[in-house]
Amino acid sequence: MALEPLDPETAVELYLEDRKSELAKATQYAHSSRLGHFIRWCDEQDIAKLNELTGRTLHRYRLWRRVDGDLAPPTEKSQMDTLRVFIRWCGTIDAVPTDL
Repeated sequence: MALEPLDPETAVELYLEDRKSELAKATQYAHSSRLGHFIRWCDEQDIAKLNELTGRTLHRYRLWRRVDGDLAPPTEKSQMDTLRVFIRWCGTIDAVPTDL
């Protein structure tokens, strides 16, 4: 199946709207906040479409987030867990490869 280009900000908006009925308000806020860092990083890296992402670019995001946020290991894990769930969701709408 061909990937459909989708910008990071729109993808996050769609994801949060889709998960709205499943997540508590506090969890929605946490996901929005965590994914906001991802949107900012994508802007800084000139990543305009999620189908440009690779495992290597996601690894670079993790390293950037670790330094940028001065994150403790449990916080970094939470950040990456949210990103992982988001990226998997993106795979279900053909925005990224399902195995990314």
